[in-house]
Amino acid sequence: MKGFKFQDFKLQWIVLFFVPCFLFAQEENKDVEILNADLLKFTEINGKKFTKLIGNVQLKQDEVFMFCDSALLDKDSNTLVAWHHIHIQQDSTHAYSTFLTYNGNTKLATLTNGVKLTDNKASIYTEELFYNSREKMAYYLAGGRVLREKSVIRSRMAYYYSTSGDVYFNKNVDIKDPEYRLTSDTLKYNLNTDFTTFYGNTTIYNQESRIECDNGWFDTKQDVASFGLNTTIYNGQQVLNSDSLYYDRRSKYGKAMNRFVWIDSSMAFELHGRRGDYYEVGKQIYAFDHAFAIYKMDNDSLFLRGDTLFSKEHSEIDTSKDFSAFHHVRFYMRNMQGVCDSFFYSTADSLFRFYYNPVLWADSTQMTGDSIHLRIKNKKADFLTLFEKSIIISPETKYYNQIQGKNIFGYFNDNELEKMFVDANSESIYYGKDDKGKYIGMNKATCVKMWIYFKEKKVNKVVFIEKPDAIFTPLKMISEEEKYLKLFTWQIDRKPKSREDIYLK
Repeated sequence: MKGFKFQDFKLQWIVLFFVPCFLFAQEENKDVEILNADLLKFTEINGKKFTKLIGNVQLKQDEVFMFCDSALLDKDSNTLVAWHHIHIQQDSTHAYSTFLTYNGNTKLATLTNGVKLTDNKASIYTEELFYNSREKMAYYLAGGRVLREKSVIRSRMAYYYSTSGDVYFNKNVDIKDPEYRLTSDTLKYNLNTDFTTFYGNTTIYNQESRIECDNGWFDTKQDVASFGLNTTIYNGQQVLNSDSLYYDRRSKYGKAMNRFVWIDSSMAFELHGRRGDYYEVGKQIYAFDHAFAIYKMDNDSLFLRGDTLFSKEHSEIDTSKDFSAFHHVRFYMRNMQGVCDSFFYSTADSLFRFYYNPVLWADSTQMTGDSIHLRIKNKKADFLTLFEKSIIISPETKYYNQIQGKNIFGYFNDNELEKMFVDANSESIYYGKDDKGKYIGMNKATCVKMWIYFKEKKVNKVVFIEKPDAIFTPLKMISEEEKYLKLFTWQIDRKPKSREDIYLK
């Protein structure tokens, strides 16, 4: 073989078993017929008359045939006791045991000692089996197993309805198959369709993963499965948790609905969403609908959201992994925040790449460029690059210190931005103060290259590599247009203020 709730299960078998027995008990029952015996004699036990049958005993009631070595038949109550080489046949169903009691009125047979029941669908083995020939239903209550092709299903209790092909297993359900193993509280399996439904504390083991869930189903013929509440899949260093999962084994495609969390401990990475798609080829996973990611760093974590998040593994040989985010991307760390439209990260080079109108903030300092790269080393920010049309803006009380250039490179010390280097076409606007800290004017300079040093998360000083072309203008003489460099755009309203704020814009 490749549950329903126990409360529902108990109600169902009570209705299906006891109610029909009550209705049919009112019908006329035929007597058990004697077809053959080597020896027949009448005997009396405790004042009650019995027919004793010995040797090659054959009995019949309706379409049910019974065979044994010896039997004691009570014609008054239409019951019998039989022993040794018991065999009951009804259509394609055959039952075997050492001992038998049979009630011809209720058509309930109780078989004990080495019991086997088989038909063209499965075989049941137990030490005590109850068989209702009227309903064509068999059940055991004290442990047994069912064999279906290469699968073995064990349980404390089981109820088999031959007509529908449904088998209900309850308590300590354990399935062993060459491809997997399953344990569950309650399970329903249909022998005709190979469709399995399970409820309550279910665990599925296979060669590469382990699945734990509270309910679900799988269709062996179609190779599809669905898992419900509290589903967790463990696969090496990856863990997936959701309340609704669907998987198509043939196409190697899975879908998560409602909510899911995917954790990859090898890269200290989490992916969250309300919807997700998984493609086993390439180990690709997509997250949608309130999707966000968490990347754990040293003494900090990156919280990032986007309309679509995507992760994949390169190959079985190259196990490096990529992560991408598309559209309306926002992220938050304690020492840095940012926005962009596309984001890419690879474990191969440990680079965060921000594309399409990216903006980063280190405290109050704003940084922009056509694209931005941030290198991570030992789970800390290490090196920053602003490419093309790059500008750094550091706000003062009333003014903005600004530095722009073709490319700008930033250096970190213990996750704090320490200094930056402007390479080519550098320009700066810096507001000077007197000894009392009062602004006295604006210094505008152009230079081939320059260094910017930070202190307490703000621009502290600017060092020009070559003699700059500089102009100092007193405050009263500065026009509004002169206060800003060409690339200046102050975008503080886009800055995420907390990790919760990444969802608000």
